[in-house]
Amino acid sequence: MTHLQPRDNPKNEERRTMTRNAVSSSLEVFDLDSGEHLGRVVDLHSEGMMLLSERPLDLNRNWTLQVNLPMKLNGHSEFFASAESLWNRTSITGSQHWTGLQFTRLPDEARQCIERMVGAPR
Repeated sequence: MTHLQPRDNPKNEERRTMTRNAVSSSLEVFDLDSGEHLGRVVDLHSEGMMLLSERPLDLNRNWTLQVNLPMKLNGHSEFFASAESLWNRTSITGSQHWTGLQFTRLPDEARQCIERMVGAPR
């Protein structure tokens, strides 16, 4: 299992095995249980993502997510996934928050969309 870690890991340990892929398009993320807008994807790969949000997300929580795509990929304008929030930190300005999420369930359609966005081999 891969774990996402913040960039300023105080122990300077890096447990991530997958390369981060910065997302140039705006991918908005919503909590399917509440309908709440959680934030915007900053980094993405097939095992997880990092969100930038207006408020800190609860840690060690399982989320059911809808990620809206800026264009249709494989005939889809969004993908769905479940993920656990593993870490968060406040931005330098204190007005935004970073959260690392690890996918706990990623349907094949969602994985294919991610792979197309980040250029990963199928």
